[in-house]
Amino acid sequence: MNITVLLILALVAYNCVFANEDELKIKIDKGIIRGAYRKSMKGRQILAFTGIPFAKPPVRELRFKPPVEPEAWSGILDATKPHPICPQMDPYFNNYEVKGNEDCLYLNVYKPQITQSKGKLLPVLFHIYAGGFTSGNANPDVYGPDILLDKDVILVSPNSRIGLLGFLSTGDEIVPGNNGLKDQTFALEWTRKNIIDFGGDPNKVTIFGGSSGAGCVHLHVVSPLSRGLFNSAIAHSGSATALWSVAPEGEQEKNIKKLGKLLNCPIDTIANAVECLRKVDAYDIVDQDKEFMEFSIDPETPFKPVIEPDLEGAFIRKHPIDIIKSGETSNVTLVFGITTEDGAFKPSMFFNDSKLIERLNEDFDYVVPLSLLYDTTATEGDKNYITSRIKEFYFKNKQIDETMIRQLTHLYTDSYFFYPQNLAARLHVKYTNTRIYYFVFGYKGSLTLIPFFGDATRDYGVCHGDDINYILSNEFYGDYKPTESDQKIIDLLTTMWVNIADTGIPTPRLDDVVKTKWLPIEKEDKLLYYFIKNENEAEMVENIYLERTQFWEKLPLYSKQKNIKTEL
Repeated sequence: MNITVLLILALVAYNCVFANEDELKIKIDKGIIRGAYRKSMKGRQILAFTGIPFAKPPVRELRFKPPVEPEAWSGILDATKPHPICPQMDPYFNNYEVKGNEDCLYLNVYKPQITQSKGKLLPVLFHIYAGGFTSGNANPDVYGPDILLDKDVILVSPNSRIGLLGFLSTGDEIVPGNNGLKDQTFALEWTRKNIIDFGGDPNKVTIFGGSSGAGCVHLHVVSPLSRGLFNSAIAHSGSATALWSVAPEGEQEKNIKKLGKLLNCPIDTIANAVECLRKVDAYDIVDQDKEFMEFSIDPETPFKPVIEPDLEGAFIRKHPIDIIKSGETSNVTLVFGITTEDGAFKPSMFFNDSKLIERLNEDFDYVVPLSLLYDTTATEGDKNYITSRIKEFYFKNKQIDETMIRQLTHLYTDSYFFYPQNLAARLHVKYTNTRIYYFVFGYKGSLTLIPFFGDATRDYGVCHGDDINYILSNEFYGDYKPTESDQKIIDLLTTMWVNIADTGIPTPRLDDVVKTKWLPIEKEDKLLYYFIKNENEAEMVENIYLERTQFWEKLPLYSKQKNIKTEL
């Protein structure tokens, strides 16, 4: 090989290296960032930008306050490392060690390395993580891009404050509350301003998330603060109409007083309590989470979204049910979904500890209202009535044992997810211009979160969160290689989710991957579900599990809160 050829090859290699380096540098509104490469599940090159600040660290005087614009930086910001998670413990996975850092308001952006034709921008999926408003983070070891980014789409995943630090509220102007949700809105505003610099389309943003993340998704649909920042929304197993999504009146003030006592803060006035709490170490605050749990991890979500006073910058000023009935929602595509055994994470916890089942049986009248959260929303008489009806309907007034795992799973599936989502879907169809789709995920593949929740010795079915396993990668499962069946489900879900982001319609066309047209719900008394039964079969079904949802429709869950009317 002569010297001329060698020089040409060297020049080509040199230009390739620097061309590649150039694509890893992006200028956004606050400065230049440099990312790194990673590989998708199928070996596609991904450009990953992690740890991008979208707000100032919410520390010292900014604790318990809405997010604030970050400072610009000079030079090049290293966007190649995971960012700190927000302070938390993880009771869902039985981990009560406090971890994280208050300086946690960072986000990640992932884009495929593809040649985009001039003017062609990619749709964007914006993920909000799960964790009961108490735990969770956006790092790629938990919610990674490696499955989704085999499609032509950009993924944005922000951190947001959780637990006491994200959802403390005094019910007045001192700390109106919902700062975790306001962090997410701030990240959506960041996306609106900056995503075009990554080749993303700011007019094709879909928010999606599971569990409490789904509750957040639906809350953004009903919030005036988030209007115009996204075009579609996908709520996996969660809604703003669930009892765990929005605090009943008076709950947060009671919790602040309890927290103040636990941390030796004065509680003579709320203002004094908050001033003291701003000075307490963040880990000491988060460590009190467990003091609000009375049975297993119940009541779940002791610190959660609230109805704020009528102040400027309020996230919501009315209950989501009332907002939907007023028609004052974002008119976007809205997708709800459940897994067939969504509530299975609860019995898997209970049957992992025989003492919990014993106490559930011995103290049913106390534990069930506490666990299902109607103890704070129903009057005393109605609470007793609801509890007796539950015991009769689900358990035929018998003791609960391992032969009743299915019934216990149905109880939590219906109360936490299925009934409130059905209510939300029907309300939206009747009162808003939101286009509503609904799916049921029944594929039992090789991935399940059940062993992480508790008992791994029994078959609990398709658990809470199992659907997102086939959309976002995580490191829970080690070096996961999809089976042929898993890959079919991955292809189906990611194709439809990207379709939603791109067009607002999950099945604009049918092919070998998407074989069944997914129809929207058009009548409030005729709920249509896209039922994914297995890797080869999906069909439209009508009014599924009707007896179970009708049972919940007749219960006076909100009798203590006279202003909330669930009737259509």
